[in-house]
Amino acid sequence: MASDPLFGWDLTFKTVEKDIKRKSDIIVAFIHWNLMKRGFRSIGIGDERKLSGNEEKSELLPTGWNDKDNYTLRYLFEEKLYILHGLNTDGNLIVNLMRSEDLAVSNIASNIEDTVKETSGSIEKMLPNHKDLMHNIKRDLIDSITDRLTSSAQTQTIGRENSRSNNRDNPVRIPPQPRPQPVPENPNLWEPPPSNLRNIGRSDLDPFAAPGGGMLFNPFGPGRDLENPGLGIPGGLPRGAVPPGARFDPFGPPGFVPLPGRRQPPPDADHLPPPGFNDNMFL
Repeated sequence: MASDPLFGWDLTFKTVEKDIKRKSDIIVAFIHWNLMKRGFRSIGIGDERKLSGNEEKSELLPTGWNDKDNYTLRYLFEEKLYILHGLNTDGNLIVNLMRSEDLAVSNIASNIEDTVKETSGSIEKMLPNHKDLMHNIKRDLIDSITDRLTSSAQTQTIGRENSRSNNRDNPVRIPPQPRPQPVPENPNLWEPPPSNLRNIGRSDLDPFAAPGGGMLFNPFGPGRDLENPGLGIPGGLPRGAVPPGARFDPFGPPGFVPLPGRRQPPPDADHLPPPGFNDNMFL
């Protein structure tokens, strides 16, 4: 058997029946009962937006809840502070429920005379349309704010969703490319370039790429003479500097051979002068 949706209302009304002064009190009491069913707890009256930590939770309306023309009640729900404002204006009762943490607000409005017919008796006599009123309270006043994320949680959630969405759905997003691998140096400089021309020179643009495979000559690469990078074949030229079959006049006098244990000097021995050296060659 389904539970009675009005279970607990009679008990709630009995606790405030002697305090009822006007018809709007019936609407506020009915809203309070719906909040209790949802898990809210009353912690007093007023609009103070800070918690002291010593608040006493109760299912009863606090003393003095309807002493003024307008209503200001404080509630706790899931350790968050909510403030209920009820404003009587032009025969209507406008009720706002504000969450203090991020100032999120929900609201409903009711015409007092159309909503409340009697201030005592059964709920059918007092609130003939109590089913519609209960539905509006649940949907527009309670669920619309309790189901809404706080601003900080919403920002983090939206940020993560947007990041995933942008990475997944962006039509101009470039998919991740495999890291280019250095191409081993070709020992035969006269072979045609590789078929994948896009990879030529890519290692020169990647400071973290392993040496080799670029268009820049590396004098300190494998197989190079670290003491004399310019020393190559023939006579101090880099490998491949003289095309096969071309005429070449070697540097130095014919038949010059360096002393045993010593390297042949490069063609221009002063291309790397020592620090501070000045031979006044431009004077």
